[in-house]
Amino acid sequence: MTLMQERAKVRQSADRSAAGLGERLVDGVGRFGLIGLLVLVIALFSALTPDTFFTTTNFRLILVNQTVTVLVALAATIPLLAHYLDASVGPMLGLAQGLSVWLVVNGIPIWLAMILTLLAGVVVGLLNTLLVLKFGMTSIIATLASGSLLVGLLYAITGGRVLFENVPEGFTTIARGDLFGIPLPLLYVVLIVLVLEFLVVWTPFGQRLYAMDGNLRGAARAGININSYTVRAFVGAAVLASAAGILLASRIGSAQPTVGQQFLLPAFAAAFLGAAVLRPGRVNVLGTVVAAYFVSFTIAGLQHLGAPTWIEFIFNGLAVIAGVSLAAFAVRRRRQLAVRHVERLEHATEGSTA
Repeated sequence: MTLMQERAKVRQSADRSAAGLGERLVDGVGRFGLIGLLVLVIALFSALTPDTFFTTTNFRLILVNQTVTVLVALAATIPLLAHYLDASVGPMLGLAQGLSVWLVVNGIPIWLAMILTLLAGVVVGLLNTLLVLKFGMTSIIATLASGSLLVGLLYAITGGRVLFENVPEGFTTIARGDLFGIPLPLLYVVLIVLVLEFLVVWTPFGQRLYAMDGNLRGAARAGININSYTVRAFVGAAVLASAAGILLASRIGSAQPTVGQQFLLPAFAAAFLGAAVLRPGRVNVLGTVVAAYFVSFTIAGLQHLGAPTWIEFIFNGLAVIAGVSLAAFAVRRRRQLAVRHVERLEHATEGSTA
């Protein structure tokens, strides 16, 4: 090898090292940027409104109030792992809170009312699966249709009025108590997040759902039972949305005939924005939770500064747009990095051969 060739090889190695460092920095920002923004948002609004925002009461209120939204966002996340979009998770929450209250005020034991409400979620999940797999509907059309049915059932159960009389105290204590000073809703959410993260990351269930993402034929050729995992995704989403409905009904001690739809956009805002954090380009459980609290702390901070209530709708819409755009960018970047990795391997092979 000549001196010129050696110098060229050294320059190429240095260029590759610099490029690798830059890629790692960009990757780090993509993975943890939203967490950093969350910290900055909390610090900023704490400095601007220390007397109202930077208080234990306010932080506790935000964390607890968002538990229902987080659960609905996680419900939306499960089908998204397999590239299905379930628009019935909001209406399912609404039906669950109405059904659970209606059952307990009519003398059904609390434990049985909760089981029946969760079973209703199973039925809805099976219905969504049937519409998608047997009737060939797209997931968005199928779940919009089933969601409309759920809204109608909620009005039928409640009679179009708020149910609040004769709600037993045992039902409301499910979500109003503390354990070692920690609000019960937060403990429920932490437990559910840990279970879902384990299932999605450390078991074949999550890996096979990811394998179905936008490539059902390829997943089927790989030996994945598409029908089985589609059922699990939709049923899991509906049951989790039902649990969120029970939690909401217990917290407020009543059933509202109009509850449900308003949780849909915040849920998808968190799910899509969460796809840009921790595992960029892929919907993921922890990313959904981080995004949900990023949105909630930002909106709460703006409202503490006197922003109007409609800012919440605008911010949620922007979060969906940003989340989808960032996730698409992350997917493209991951493909580019894969191509570069192959090229580096080829260069390394050529260099060793020379």
